[in-house]
Amino acid sequence: MDKQGFDFKDFTLIPGMCVVKSRSECDTSVRFGKYTFKLPIMPANMESVISHELAEKMAKNGFFYVLHRFNANEVEFVRSMKEKSLFSSISIGVNEDAYNLLNTLKEQNLIPEYITVDIAHGHSIKMKEIVSYIKQIMPESFVIGGNVCTPEAVEDLESWGCDAVKCGIAAGSACTTDPTTGFGNRGWQASMIEECTAVAKKPIISDGG
Repeated sequence: MDKQGFDFKDFTLIPGMCVVKSRSECDTSVRFGKYTFKLPIMPANMESVISHELAEKMAKNGFFYVLHRFNANEVEFVRSMKEKSLFSSISIGVNEDAYNLLNTLKEQNLIPEYITVDIAHGHSIKMKEIVSYIKQIMPESFVIGGNVCTPEAVEDLESWGCDAVKCGIAAGSACTTDPTTGFGNRGWQASMIEECTAVAKKPIISDGG
């Protein structure tokens, strides 16, 4: 490749003239779907990072989260959040168990406000199929698809119905995808985000790095 990638570690932020007297004057809020959140930052949807308790606390205090999908009882979680008048944001995969979960949630009228389709290689036919299914049975849900790391993938996921796309494969230091498979964008997360945002028509979530 003759194109050189770059990562966030390759940047230095140069301070300019400060025009505020206190950081409390700054507004870091972001509109995402039907809700406005205090920060455009979220914890990784990993079992070791986000729990039911932390998700509830974040929702109560105006922060976005995505619950992990491993050993999680999503049905009871969504029910609990709705009983407390809090938004629910869950992760699912793309196999039969994910369809069964979606059907159960639909049957019990437990529609999550946010659904993240969370797989290692999001630019796939299985992603297209499940996003189409979610939009068919839960059109009111905001769908996040990922993970991907190419502009072509962003364009496809948006055209398939994703309301936002999560970009970044193997960029995190603890991720095992890169040493295990050789695939990903480790070392050029920042340039990958630049390329993906150049074609995106919907929000991008930068994941890792």
